[in-house]
Amino acid sequence: MSLLRSMNNTKIQWATEAREQWRKTASYILHEWGLSALRKFKENTEDIQNQIMEFPSLGKVEPLLADRNRLYRSIVLTRQNKIIYYTQDDTVYIVGFWDTRREPKKQAKKTN
Repeated sequence: MSLLRSMNNTKIQWATEAREQWRKTASYILHEWGLSALRKFKENTEDIQNQIMEFPSLGKVEPLLADRNRLYRSIVLTRQNKIIYYTQDDTVYIVGFWDTRREPKKQAKKTN
């Protein structure tokens, strides 16, 4: 997992699988729409991370993961993508980066 820390000492850790999905999406955006679109995607990701660090309960409870032991939340990054995360103590764990056009139940099964 990669790690970020906010001013209020909240940390964000990305799970390897979530980071890899983000990178694949970024690569696709660069290939299909160019550098300008990629920059916007990166900026949106940074903005969302900062918002989550400041307000960890910002995302809505993810209904497809409601039966899990943890309280998973999701926040829309783009129309096609959302970030899945949970909080524990002063850390936000980003455990999923879902393509909203794909079968959501399959993506939910892969989320730990």
